[in-house]
Amino acid sequence: IDPPYNTGGNGDTFAYNNRFKHSTWLTFIKNRLTIAKQLLTPDGAMIVTIDENEHLELGLLLKELFREYEIHCITIVHNPRGIQGTNFSYTHEYAFFVIPKGKKIIGNRKIEDKDVNWNNLRNWGSESKRADAKSCFYPIIIDKLTNQIIKFGDVCSDDFHPAVNIDNGDFVEIYPIDKNGIERKWRYARQSVEKIKDLLQVKVVSGNYDIQIGKNFGIYKTVWIDKKYDANEYGTKLVKALVPNCKFDFPKSLYNVYDCIHSFVAGDNNSIFLDFFAGSGTTAHAVIELNKEDGGNRKFILCEQMDYVKDITVKRVQKVIQNNDGGSFVYMELKEWNQKYMQAVQEANNTETLLNIYEQMKKEGFFRYQINLSEFDENQFSDLSLNDQKKVLFQCLDKNHLYVNIKEIEDTTYNISAQDKKLNKSFYKKI
Repeated sequence: IDPPYNTGGNGDTFAYNNRFKHSTWLTFIKNRLTIAKQLLTPDGAMIVTIDENEHLELGLLLKELFREYEIHCITIVHNPRGIQGTNFSYTHEYAFFVIPKGKKIIGNRKIEDKDVNWNNLRNWGSESKRADAKSCFYPIIIDKLTNQIIKFGDVCSDDFHPAVNIDNGDFVEIYPIDKNGIERKWRYARQSVEKIKDLLQVKVVSGNYDIQIGKNFGIYKTVWIDKKYDANEYGTKLVKALVPNCKFDFPKSLYNVYDCIHSFVAGDNNSIFLDFFAGSGTTAHAVIELNKEDGGNRKFILCEQMDYVKDITVKRVQKVIQNNDGGSFVYMELKEWNQKYMQAVQEANNTETLLNIYEQMKKEGFFRYQINLSEFDENQFSDLSLNDQKKVLFQCLDKNHLYVNIKEIEDTTYNISAQDKKLNKSFYKKI
């Protein structure tokens, strides 16, 4: 999840309320984290991103709520140009990883081909000679035409002393012998070398063949620095290319989110992601890209309460699916009840309209139990300013009934169609 960072200023990076008091913000987040914990599977993980404004508070809250979990705080450099400050220019944000304690959840980090560090498969230094590990002295056989490894030979007998390379026409046998002719050993024994074949490459130097090893994976570090995490280049510009009218000034880099989810589901093609601060839809985009890369069948559920969802989030997901030539998603809205009156009151521009809304509210709306309708005085109401009139009607409505709950789906009051009932029951696994 990518909640409001509570920056306290108007120039924030989210189309959310970003001016909470610390205590209000903590209550706001705690309620959502408590429910999120109930939804986690036994081997499920949660990632919460934040910046310096609520970093310390969020960390303490997570430790309080998730005592039986490991909590790791990762630093991600997402704005290398920095945000101007009085004393420091901030270039980073944080991602809290909440994972089951004592389990291997985080997988291996992918290393781009250009960043792979290649070294000799042949050992060097102390305890690197043939006699130190006889099972590590054997030929690696390559195809001269393609310079590809085709197989590994058997461990050599003690009385066999070959040259570095033995040319057999179309094939070459390569032995772990250094440039001084000293018989060394490969870093992997014959019985285990085939497991790392994909990490090997053939190198030709001055007509001689040698074998190198380079890992294209590694353990995730606690500081992530890469230009692909730049939220301007791979967030703002990327999203606006998909949805030109996007109102998000600084959405997450796609690759920031991609690497977060890749870290714990790279080997699980059937994971389900829930993001209840959907924003511009970066989580959905990242899941779609990951599925495209490895043929996975991962699913995402996004929740968003802001009204930009139709024009930004939905359109972005549609565009990504279209560009990737595959995939689908279902878009649903909560069934409004009191919310429709809240919206109507908000948009009203005169007293007459508000009074008409009030009459409709009395017929179908849910009022707070403290409200006594007999005390409503139309004349006193009309004497108020339009702003105060709206506040009165807002105060009348029970906010627990803004939308129709799933448990009330069969109530004829709400006139829910058979099609909507079927869809909801399917979604909630009730049929």
